[in-house]
Order: sequence, then C-alpha cells, then structure tokens
Amino acid sequence: MKKKLLAITLCTTLSLGALTGCGGSAVKKLADTAKEISEQSDSTSATNGPTATPAPKETALAMKKTGEVGDWKFTVKKLASKKTIKTSKYIGQKPSESGNLFVLATVNVTNNGKKEATFLPSVGLENTAMAAKLIYKDNFEYIPTLITGYDKDVMNKKIKPLSKKSGIIAFSVPKKVAKDLKSCKIRIGTKGEAVVFTAK
Repeated sequence: MKKKLLAITLCTTLSLGALTGCGGSAVKKLADTAKEISEQSDSTSATNGPTATPAPKETALAMKKTGEVGDWKFTVKKLASKKTIKTSKYIGQKPSESGNLFVLATVNVTNNGKKEATFLPSVGLENTAMAAKLIYKDNFEYIPTLITGYDKDVMNKKIKPLSKKSGIIAFSVPKKVAKDLKSCKIRIGTKGEAVVFTAK
C-alpha cells in the first residue's frame, strides 16, 4: 500500500514539476527520496514477518538404551500389558475406560542435577517440564495414567541429586494397542527436546 501511495505521490510531483518548470535535479532528488522510503518499508515488513517455530529435537533409541534430556538420564527397559495393576495385596486398579488395558513402561531414572526435582510432574511449564507419551503407529498418542497409591509409579516422583529410581509409567490404551507393543514408541522429554524409545 505504501508503495502505491509513494508511486502516486511521485507521479503527481513529476507532473507538477513539468507544469511549473521544476529543474531536473529537484525531480531526481524527489525520486531518490521516494525510492529510499520504499526500501525502508520493505525491510521493516520483512523484519516484522512471521517466524517459523523450530522443530523439536528428538533422539531415537532402542529399548534398554540410555537417553538424556537436561539433568535427566533415563532408560526404558521394556513394555508390558496388564488388565490390572495391584497397588497392594488386596487392591488393584483397572483402566477407567471400559475395554482398555494398561501398557506399562519399565524405566530407570537418574537426576543428574544439583537439586531435588520432580520427574514427569502433573503440573508444570509446557516448554520445560518433563513429560511422557505413548505413540502408536506414529499417529495415535496417549498420556500417562497416574496410579494412586502405587509406589512404583514414577510420575510426580521426587528424586534427589545423583539419585536413581526404578519404576513404571502406566498408559491406559485400547486393547488393540496393548496387544501390538511392537508398534508402540515411548517419548520422554520436554516440548523442545526428547528421546523416543522404539519397541522393535
């Protein structure tokens, strides 16, 4: 829009210059000024344009390999499916969704930071908090299910510096997914950086 206005102004000025007998040097000066303003406008538009969001950094690893994100070092040892998780001798928890099964990811986690920190917090900043998800056939995603009263669940687990914890991450998934573990991946990390463990 600015270019059009400048062009119209310049044409008008040139026409008036011709009618009133303006010197050639004055007209050239006006033309140079209009060109300079136009170039500045283009530069500003390019600077203020939309910026692309960088793709997350993801490292692919096989099960039993060790990955790192920030201060966390972790390994997904294996996947297994279960109908019920026994939280005590007489009490068990089933998936809340009818027909679903649990997929349990057995993990080892080490906090290499200088302070106590929470692994897989249920509340945290999206860009920095560690999170996990199960990915089925690269298209379907499932978030962990917190198993109340189950000490082996590493969700919301506070871990002291240089300390290691072993446990499980539970996912409530359709039976079809639970019976096809080779098509499942476990992603652990932040929004911008993560490790993806494959069951193959």
